[in-house]
Amino acid sequence: MTPSPSTASSARWRLASAILLTILILVSLALTARKSDFQMSLLGQAFVADAGFEVSVPKEVVDARALVMRQPHDLLPLSLGQGLKDDELIRQRMWEALYPQRFSDADTPHRILRATDPVLNACQLIDRRGDVVLADCR
Repeated sequence: MTPSPSTASSARWRLASAILLTILILVSLALTARKSDFQMSLLGQAFVADAGFEVSVPKEVVDARALVMRQPHDLLPLSLGQGLKDDELIRQRMWEALYPQRFSDADTPHRILRATDPVLNACQLIDRRGDVVLADCR
């Protein structure tokens, strides 16, 4: 049994419509990408662990995370210095970025401080990166 001419013609129109629609969508995406300075190289980074972390959080959080990750021993619990604790965005991002590290509101021996924090004078410097310091304040 052969398809009727109207069925074959209908199938060709659907195929042509689908191809035309696909071309229009691709052209629209290309124009949008050009207007927004999209870079194809970014697609390769989309599934890399921590992709975009350094540009999506405050610099203090990036520095603190690097400091904590370099430590060979456990820092539990850890506290934030007053300058970092007072900034709600930095405090929240620290909790998220350093998870499962536990934080305490009490003064603990290991603290993450700003380099300009006056408490640092009474502490022993463990490590420093940028404007953030990891200190032992026993």
